[in-house]
This record gives sequence, C-alpha cells and structure tokens, in this order.
Amino acid sequence: MALLGPRPALALALALAAGLPACAAGPEAQGNPSPDGGGFVTIPDGGAVTSCRGNRDGTIARSEVVFVPGVEVRYRINPPNTLANVAPRGAPNPDGTRTWDFADRTGEPVTLSLSTSAGQWWQSRFPSAQYASRLDPRSPNLGVYRAGDDRVELLGLVAPGESTMTVVPYEPGVPVLRFPLTLGTTWTADSTTRDAQVEGTPVASRDRYTFVVDARGTVRLPELTFTDALRLRIELTQMFAAGPGVRKIQYLWLVECYGEVARMTSRDGEVDPDFTSAVEFRRLGL
Repeated sequence: MALLGPRPALALALALAAGLPACAAGPEAQGNPSPDGGGFVTIPDGGAVTSCRGNRDGTIARSEVVFVPGVEVRYRINPPNTLANVAPRGAPNPDGTRTWDFADRTGEPVTLSLSTSAGQWWQSRFPSAQYASRLDPRSPNLGVYRAGDDRVELLGLVAPGESTMTVVPYEPGVPVLRFPLTLGTTWTADSTTRDAQVEGTPVASRDRYTFVVDARGTVRLPELTFTDALRLRIELTQMFAAGPGVRKIQYLWLVECYGEVARMTSRDGEVDPDFTSAVEFRRLGL
C-alpha cells in the first residue's frame, strides 16, 4: 500500500513549466531585446521567425505567450537533493510593487526545450496534446500540455520512452495558466489521476490547486532586469489512495513574451508562504 503514497507520484503537480513560452529565449534571440526585458522580441524557429511584442501594461495576454518548439531556454538551478536559500517576499517599493533580487550566479546551468506531441509514443494517450517539456530540469520526465485561446493545461506526465512504463493522465487537465493574467487573478482546479503508472506501478491521487497572481514588480537576474513581472503563487494539496497527502507552495515569476523567468518550489508540507528553503530555485540565465 505504501507504493500508492507520494513518492511514486513524482510530485506531478507543480509541474508547471508554464508551457515554456518560447520568447523566454530572448537573450539569445535575434533583435537584441532591451536590457530591461521589454519591447519587441523575435525568436528564430528553424528558419522562420516568430515575434512577440510586450507592452508592459501589467497584464499578460494570450498573445504575449508564444510557443515555438525546438527553441532552447537556459536556467540556473540548485543541484539535485539540495535546498536553496530563497526570499520569495522580495523587498517592497513605495508604489506597492516589489523587487526580487535573483542576480546571483549560483546553481547549475540547465537547458530546456519544447517539443511537439506529433509522433510521440504517448500521443494516443493524450490525443488533444500539443506540446511536451521536462517538468524539472533534473528529471527526464515530461509534462504534456494543451494550449488554448484562454489557458494552458497540464494534461499529465510521461517518461521519454515507453519502456519506462510511466504515464500519468490528469482528469480533467489542470489549467496551469489562465489568460489574461493580471494582479489579483485567481482560480482553482481539481483533478485526479486514473489508470496511471509510474515505472510500472499503479498510482492514484486527487489533487487540488489554488492559483493567485499575488504580486507585481521587478525581477533582477544576472543578465537581465524585468521591470514588470507578475508573481503567480500555486498551492497544491495532493491526496493518495494510501499514505499521507502532500502540500506544497510554488512561485512562478512571469513576464510578457519571456514567459517564466524564475521559479521557487517549497519542501513537502510547507504552509508558510514566505518559506526560506526551496527544493527548486531556477532563474533564467546564460
């Protein structure tokens, strides 16, 4: 019975790679975006060029999130099995916004990319899927996504190869982003895993997510400063058929056209929104 507990679920939830909006490749993209991360960004895509224009109005519209399979996005992240010291609260500014200083260069460089679902071994299990990307740069498992006019949904988790016997569908898919995103936006989602396997072991969970865009401000990274980022807080409660449940808190910092520029994920059982230790701390960087 312990096999149905939280370990085999592989921290499914909070697997929010945010669809890897391809404009996150901005620092290396054609057109040389401005040092504050705003304005017009163009992204090469196998010879074609996709563009995104952010207006820094405090709202991330669907048109300001672009998906380009194959574009690589580089982050710095703390090594596996380590805890990073973090300060998700940031520093308050006189105008009510906040500043988050993530300019240190600690951590290991990792690269993520977005792939299409076409021709993948798991395509028949997720017929409406469009994209896949690694959920955690330190793990090979992939999140499977569908992007619509007003949301990005996480449909489940799979291993890169069929022989691993890992496929975990979410029913229904979890809307990990809902547009437009602006300060105060909130939504909840309930989902279950059914007919799921992790490395051949059956798993089942019932998950509840709460999403809140709870802060706006400046994110300082080693190479770029973003002056109009939104912080999305995600709280997860995950219950299993056997064994204790799991609660986690995760923060994503999102920017027009660049997508996710930073992320913090708490330890299991965390209840303090100002937690100071994170199992994952990633920042966009070279």
